[in-house]
Amino acid sequence: MKRTLLLLLSLGLISGCGNSSEPESSPQVEVQKVVGTSGQLISIESDSVRAAGYNASALTMTVQFNNGYTYEYYGVQPELWNSFIAAQPHPWSQVGYPRLVEGGVPYKRIS
Repeated sequence: MKRTLLLLLSLGLISGCGNSSEPESSPQVEVQKVVGTSGQLISIESDSVRAAGYNASALTMTVQFNNGYTYEYYGVQPELWNSFIAAQPHPWSQVGYPRLVEGGVPYKRIS
């Protein structure tokens, strides 16, 4: 929230002065949050996961384990991806296994 406010202030979209007697029209600012990696694998800090990626448009999460196997999980909501990334250095034990495997999310080993 603080970061967004600073960004809006720096862009001059809001002001700190409320002295005007005329109502100001508030500009419509569209904030688009980018979720995922467009399917590209990124390094993960973990003792069991080497890399992971998320394609938000396809709702597909890819996980590459340290043993070299790579799996795709289908129908993964963005919130789960965000939780996975936030759970480093233990994303698999805290989020991946309980929510993907035990949650019965469809998957396929791709390598």
